[in-house]
Amino acid sequence: MTRSPTNVSMALDTVFTDTSDFIIIGLTGRTGSGCSTAANLLSQKTLPLPDPGTSHYKENEGRKYRIIKKYIEKKWQPFHWLQLRAILTKYVLQLNFSEFQNLVALAVKQDLPAISKSIGYFKAEYDIARARVTELLEIPEDTIESLERKKNVAFELYFNELPAISNEIRGCLQKISASAYTAVYQYVGDNVRSSGRADSAVFDPKKIFSFARTISKVVLSAQHVSRMRNQKCYIVLDAIRNPYEAVFLRERHAGFYLVSINTENENRLTHLRASHKFTDQQIEELDNKEYPKKLSGDKKFSSQNIQKCIELSDIHINNPRSDYFGSSELASQLAWYVSLMMHPGLVMPTSMESCMQIAYTVKKSSGCISRQVGAVVTDKSYSVKAVGWNNTPTGQVPCLLRSADDLINGVDPIAYSRYEKKNEKFGKAITLKYQPLIFDAHESGRNLSYCFKDIQNEVENEKNQVHTRSLHAEENAFLQIAKFGGQKILGGILFTTASPCELCAKKAYQLGISIIYYIDPYPGIATSHVLSSGKHQPSLVLFRGAIGSAYHRLYQPIMPFKDELEMLLTVPRKDNNKEMQIRKLNAEIADLRKQVELLQAKIPGVSPKL
Repeated sequence: MTRSPTNVSMALDTVFTDTSDFIIIGLTGRTGSGCSTAANLLSQKTLPLPDPGTSHYKENEGRKYRIIKKYIEKKWQPFHWLQLRAILTKYVLQLNFSEFQNLVALAVKQDLPAISKSIGYFKAEYDIARARVTELLEIPEDTIESLERKKNVAFELYFNELPAISNEIRGCLQKISASAYTAVYQYVGDNVRSSGRADSAVFDPKKIFSFARTISKVVLSAQHVSRMRNQKCYIVLDAIRNPYEAVFLRERHAGFYLVSINTENENRLTHLRASHKFTDQQIEELDNKEYPKKLSGDKKFSSQNIQKCIELSDIHINNPRSDYFGSSELASQLAWYVSLMMHPGLVMPTSMESCMQIAYTVKKSSGCISRQVGAVVTDKSYSVKAVGWNNTPTGQVPCLLRSADDLINGVDPIAYSRYEKKNEKFGKAITLKYQPLIFDAHESGRNLSYCFKDIQNEVENEKNQVHTRSLHAEENAFLQIAKFGGQKILGGILFTTASPCELCAKKAYQLGISIIYYIDPYPGIATSHVLSSGKHQPSLVLFRGAIGSAYHRLYQPIMPFKDELEMLLTVPRKDNNKEMQIRKLNAEIADLRKQVELLQAKIPGVSPKL
């Protein structure tokens, strides 16, 4: 049985509609990078997109952008903006005002009388908001009608009412200091992840996903409401600060993408000082909170860790805040990836994405138990010359494949150095630390890998990076070229999944690298010191693009584009289309004119009437 063109067209529409009717974008990034700006753009009725030729996309990338712009202007639908601070406000409003004041005092590290003096006036407004939220949350779910009402109420509560209440609380806390609001909500977030309550830091392992589960429930309520309204459901979450929450949402929602909004650190600092009125000390405290140097115990689960969130991100977007492009450069990047979420394979990846995807892939070969990093070196035409990842020298055993248990018991001796096997202080330190864990490791099947650098620094009571066993990824890529034959890389490009350290930055400079693309914008002196002096300074460019599984999800077409076009060509033209009707009438008029001219030619002096 031959299928009619109409059915084929409907099937094509169904394929793309079903794959793009539920999209969740989780934004992550350091405070001041632009997550709120991105969320605001995504929630607008239209995106402020520059015209092709005036955007930052050039040459073939500019042609891709032209396709993206044409598509998104026809398909755009605003995202519902779910502010995660609004969900935290729900937890805050479970406390009475006295408990709220105690919480604020602990968060900002001031005595209670001073806090009461600053925000005591807010009690009446707080109590009204608390009563309103309590009333809405206590709607029963005993019937289909009440359950339906509760979902609609939840949508209104989390997307409209709680954000407004959050702004009122922000205004109240700013009476204390410019950074008080941030400090309080960071404190509440950590507590909720630890205990499921805003005012308790007592760790309960069963509660670590309390916040993530609430986010997921709100998202599902929004999806339900959108279906009832016969609409697609697009949601932007601002902003995810804990990596385990990102993993939770990714595992439970197929349409979830974690998007990191990055900016140069100097740009971010300028914005925090000018727009948020943060002092340098407040910025330092903020950085220590969001980018902790080391987390241990339950803090790994409850604390913010922006660096890890950036590492886990599916898409990286650069917010330059440039005077020339304004927010349109950020908007055009958002349009690029939202278009691909709606219609995978609409355009091909950029050269930057293809090379960084290789670096992202090879980093999985790293045996480092602290952090996996990948690097790619290309010539100026993006032709790959070498790849590398952080790992031990060839012939040595990576840390992931070694075990404190084996070292203590003399198993697999070739995997360990003479120092590790013979030095008494080192042996005592590793036995003291790992001996109590051996039985539990055997029972659970875990391998007791250990970091030599950490143990040695404990022995020496220092923090010395020279004890690391691994070569850095960039260093390894450079050495591969020297090891296996000369490859010209003068003027070439380095791609690295992390910011280059001072040592690797110096090597890149010496080799004549012209551009360094990197993902993680962690502050350090590699940029301001090593790479910003001399005559041949490499350009450091924050990576923008999709990597990992998202690279394949976004750029793998659902069907070959040629097949899609062939299906479109079989769609019958609609007679009621005004444009088609006008064209048809114009054609008929032109035909009649030709007939008149022919008649006039055959019968001179006669003017036939139509």
